[in-house]
Parts: sequence; C-alpha cells; structure tokens
Amino acid sequence: MKANVDLLVVHAAELISCGGSSHAIRGVQLEQLEVIEDGALAIRDGRILAVGRTDEVVRAYAARRTLDAGQRLVSPGLIDPHSHLLHGGTRHRDYEAKATGRPSVQALDEGIWHTVRRTRATSDGELIERGYADLDVMLAHGTTTLEAKTGYGLSCEEELRLLRLTAALHHPVTVVPTFLPLHVLPEDHAERRGDWIAAVIESLPQAAKLARYCDVACDPMCFSFEECLRVGTAARALGMEIRVHADQTGDAHGALLAARLEASAADHLDFASEVGLRAMAASDTVATLLPGVTLHLCEMTPALRGTTLGPAEKPFMPLTARRAIDAGAIVALSTDYNPGTSPTRSMQMVMQLAARLYRLSYAEIWYMSTLNAARALDLAGDRGSLEPGKRADVLLWSVPEHGMVINQFGVNLVDTVIIEGRIVLQGGRLNCASSKRGDWIC
Repeated sequence: MKANVDLLVVHAAELISCGGSSHAIRGVQLEQLEVIEDGALAIRDGRILAVGRTDEVVRAYAARRTLDAGQRLVSPGLIDPHSHLLHGGTRHRDYEAKATGRPSVQALDEGIWHTVRRTRATSDGELIERGYADLDVMLAHGTTTLEAKTGYGLSCEEELRLLRLTAALHHPVTVVPTFLPLHVLPEDHAERRGDWIAAVIESLPQAAKLARYCDVACDPMCFSFEECLRVGTAARALGMEIRVHADQTGDAHGALLAARLEASAADHLDFASEVGLRAMAASDTVATLLPGVTLHLCEMTPALRGTTLGPAEKPFMPLTARRAIDAGAIVALSTDYNPGTSPTRSMQMVMQLAARLYRLSYAEIWYMSTLNAARALDLAGDRGSLEPGKRADVLLWSVPEHGMVINQFGVNLVDTVIIEGRIVLQGGRLNCASSKRGDWIC
C-alpha cells in the first residue's frame, strides 16, 4: 500500500540533491555532485520524505498533488548567507566614476556615508517596503533563505532600529537577522574609538533579543583584531553566534579572529593569510566568497592609472577561492547585496560569476550555493539539500541540466519555487498573497 504525501515532484531531467554524509562538503568531495536522472521527491508536512528516481518514488507514494517537472532541472533552494538588505538610497552615480576614472558627483570615499545618511532619513515604512520588494526579486531568482545585516545606521540607536525592522520582516524567504555594529567607525567617534566600542558592547543585550548573530569587520579600513575580539567575546557571552567581515582590503588577521571566536562564517577574505585559512578549516568556520564584489569593484581588470580605482597589484580573488578550498575550509558563495560594492539580488548571477571570475567547477558552485551556504548560517541540518527529513525548499528550473544554470547568464532561469512544501512561485509569478505583508497565503 502506498503512503500518502502532500506533494510529489516527478520526472526531473536531473535532480541534484547537493547532499552528503555531513552538513558541509569540502576539498575533493566538492566535485562529487549527486545527479539523479528522471528524479522525483515526496513531500509531507513541509518536509522531504523521499528522494529517488520517479519510478521508485511513485511506486511507494500517493499524493494529493503531483507536479510534473517536465524534464526540467530540480535543485535545492539557494541560500544567500551575506546581505545588507535594509538601506536607503543608491550609489549608482559614483559607480560610473569608479569604472571610468572620471570625476564623481560625490566623493568616492564618502560612499558609505551617503548610504548612512539616506538610510537614517528613510522612514521605517519605506525601508520595510523596499525590503519586501528586494525579497520578492530574490525569491524569483531562487533564493529561499537570506541572511540580512544591519550596518548602515552607524549609531547604536539606528543600528538597533534596522535590526528591529529586519527581525519583523515576514516573507516566504526566511530572513536571518544579523547585528553589524562594527562596520566602519562613525564619523563623530573618529578620535574616540574606545567610546564607540564601549557603546556597542552596551547595546549588545538589546541586539541579542532580536538577532542570532553579531558581525564585526576586521579589516585595516574598519576595526582591529583586538577591537573585534572584544566585541565578539562580549556577544558570545550573551549567547550570540559570530560572523566576521575579514581581510577585504588587507590582512588584519580577520581569518584568525574568526577561527579564535569559532565564528560561523568569515566573508570576503581577499587578503587572508595561509595561516588564517588553515585555522578556519580547523575550526569549521565557513569561508564565504563574494564574486559580485569582485565584478562590481573591477577587481579582475587592471586599474586605470591615476584614478580612484586602486592599485593594479591587488591579488586576484581566484587565488583566495582556490587557497580556501585547498586549505580544507568549508567554502560558500553569497551576493553581499548592498548599494555600494555589490548591488545584485541574484544568487544565480553569483553562481555564474563564480565560474567566470574564480574558475570554480559547476559541482563546486552548486555545493557552495546550497549546503555550504546553509552551513554558514548554521542551518545545514535543516535545509540546503534535497534529503529526507529536511525542509522542502525546492527549485524547478527552465533548463534540463545543472550546468546550464551556470553556463548561461543575464536571464532568470527559475520557473518554480517551493518553500516548506508550498508552491510559492510558478511560471515566474508569485503564487502567494498578503495585503499587509503579514500572513502569506500560498
């Protein structure tokens, strides 16, 4: 007798599980992607009950609804473990100057402060509506779980406001709030760094009620190892997990800091040392790479001499990508969605850039965008792969093979999004409704 389930997805040309024997894949195992031809899965109560070939699954299960994949690719939902979701304004005007070397309307070195001023001036309602609009775009491109940081308040009051707004978002995409009080030093604390660190530590008990994570930026342009260690240790004592913006513009020992704090993830890592990467591998801290930043900041092309683009001698990021893998670190990919250095909301684009800029293989990229990205959010036991017992976050693509998602670029290839067993988007159209952005009906 067949067991009853809520939904069967059948006849996938390829079903890629992105699973493994552990909650993360590293090293040579990144090349061993399971591909099930004519694949299917059974879903009950929002969870995956079975995965296999269609003939096997339909022989064992009967469903109230069957979704024929029509010989398309089926994969796990994409996980985006680094974004700055809520912010005001854009930085498009200064980007042309960055790319061409022409004079900017606004000084390039105040770019982040432009965003801070616009964010502070934007109402709660406007920030929320913009956040929902961005989440809709992310969902349409296949993201089913997103980390969202503060960081554009740069006062304790404003950072906590952004955190409250982030924690209040209710959308089919799961939003994981992160408190980022150490982003850059506030202008009014230029001569009082210690006072800012003390104020941040004082704000942590309030932040801990709303966010699982505290993020610190350990970088020559941001905060020192000692400053980040002090805040990270205080956050850890309150039960918060740690994330690190690490070594983006120089080696500030951010990778070592992440390992010492047993951070869930350290991101950027352009200038991370070999010692730091090995320490991360030993501590299971995920190395999150951000190809959108590499592209947008023109880091793969020579700088124009005499402009603000920066030194042409900056190491190319592919070195860090392969160094992190070879060191044995868990490696993930993310958008780093933000208005200044990576204004993309598409994890598809990130996957496509990772092949072109970092020279990663299709299998490596799929693992880094699903299971390993879930591990960066401490969620790999719950999602990030199509395995029995996990949350049924599933994508149906408009192409038959997993390599085609990465080979093509510039178009959205997602057709259907299933989140927790509910079909929330189909044929590229949102299948859910909420007049007040409260209870979503799918």
